Order: sequence, then C-alpha cells, then structure tokens
Amino acid sequence: MTPLTCPTCRELLMEVAGLCCPTCGTCFPVVDGIADFSRGEYYDRFAVTDTLSDRDAQGLAMEVEGARRRILDFYEPLLRSERAHRVLDSGCGNGVSVDLLAERGYDAWGNDLSQLRQFQWRERRARERLVVASSLHLPFPDDYFDGVIASGVIEHIGVAETGIPQYTVRPLPDRDEQRVVFLAELLRVTRPGGVVFLDCPNGAFPIDFWHGNRPGAARRHSRSEGFLPTVAELRSLITRVAPRARVDVLSPYRRLQFHQARQHWYGRLLGPFANAAFALLRLSPFRLLAATALNPFLVLRISRGRS
Repeated sequence: MTPLTCPTCRELLMEVAGLCCPTCGTCFPVVDGIADFSRGEYYDRFAVTDTLSDRDAQGLAMEVEGARRRILDFYEPLLRSERAHRVLDSGCGNGVSVDLLAERGYDAWGNDLSQLRQFQWRERRARERLVVASSLHLPFPDDYFDGVIASGVIEHIGVAETGIPQYTVRPLPDRDEQRVVFLAELLRVTRPGGVVFLDCPNGAFPIDFWHGNRPGAARRHSRSEGFLPTVAELRSLITRVAPRARVDVLSPYRRLQFHQARQHWYGRLLGPFANAAFALLRLSPFRLLAATALNPFLVLRISRGRS
C-alpha cells in the first residue's frame, strides 16, 4: 500500500493506471517508479534532448558531494539523536539524500517540483520514494513523518528569480503567505513530538555565498531585498502556524563546509576560520550567537508539541 495522498483531498490514493484519488477522481502519472503530482506546473523546464550550460553542469556535479556531506556529516546524526525513523527531505534536489538515508535503515522520502530532477532521479536506487510535488501541497498524510528536513528551500518561496544574464531576485506581494503555507505543510506531515529541520542563508548576514552568478560566488545583499529571511522573520512565520512550537537555532558546524565556495580564493582563505567559529557556536557560552548577524547560515530545529 502506498502512503501517498491526494494533495487536494488528502485521501489515500489507489494504484489504478497510476495513482488515482477515490474522492475527486484526479489521477497522477507514475513513470519509472516516480509519481508526478505537478500537473505540468514545474518551477523549471527540461527535456532529455536539452543541453545544460557549463555553469549548470558544474553546479549539478558539485551538488552530489554537497548532498552527501549534508546528510552524512550533519542531518543523519541529528535524526539518529531524535530517534526519527520515517523522514522526509522536502526540496530534496538530486535525491541523493533519500538513497543515503535508505541505505542506513531510514524510511526515507523526498519531494521536489523540478522537471530536471525527474531525469536525475532515474539514477537513484530509491526512486520510488521520490515524488514530483510542491512543498506547499505535499502528497502525504497528516502526522506521517518523525522528522522533516527542508534545506535551502524557504528562501525560494514567494520570490521571483532570474539567472540570466546575472542573478536577480524580488519578493512577490504574497511572499509571507506562501511561506506560511510551506511551514504549515511541513508541520502538518510531522507527527506530534516530531521535529522539522529548516536551513537557509541568513538574511541578516551581508554576504550570500549561495545565489551568485557562479556556484559559490559571493553576492552582497541588503535586508530590504526581501529574499533571505532572518531568525526574527522565521520565528514570526512559525508562530503564525504553530504558536506553541519550540524553535532552536543550531550551529551550522559541518552543515556548512564551503564545498562550492572553496572554488574561490575567499572560500579557501576564510573556510578554516569559519569552521572554527561554527565549532564555538556549539558551546553554551556562544550558542546565542548562532541567531545573530554574525552567522552566515541558519539551521532551525522546530519541535512540534505532543498536544
């Protein structure tokens, strides 16, 4: 039996010529074991005949090692400490995270709303656990997961971005409303007593190393840009969804390893100093600094109460 549900009706889907909702009658295709809930509305466009640019090919190649380090060095130990067995990586990108977690005994799932990723996922061993779906409309039941990870996703919600000829971004009028829906979905599919891990670049830090014109390129930005959230903004959004949830800001030590930034001189120069600073942020006298403008990358642990 599949646990997948209709994103509209929340009814369990029947496996009939794909996956079909017994309530609204909507059917979703399954190709190469991958269920597609997009209804053709991807955030990108890609066909097997398309040729990637050198920049895109370089970025996708670097993502693989980045995904391994994100899971093995940072999130898997956290999930183990939380005793989280059933896990969702929401906005999982290349899907490597689901393979890695499945290999280690987790009941792991992943979703992304990318047409390009579908073709990448054909190479994944656990591709039947990868679904093409928006994180604002997850095809999973209420209270289903012990733990949910959303890495580098929330900043892309409620904004319009362009990459050619250079990276630009602007907030949409309903940015915060979309981000509230996103957070509500993550918490909806998390069981009482479960945990959501949310990470993104810190909007209070003046340099963005993740959204430049090349992988790892530094980009100056201002708080008024309306793209990268601050801790205060995230806490405000979470409170609107779950007023009683506990929010802790963690050190990004070993989550942030400057894998892409090391392609540039400043990444090689500043990386060792940043790692030492992140290690200090794990110690009680310095933990509060993780929520300040001194920290370039935020990791939030959102604990859903049992009541």
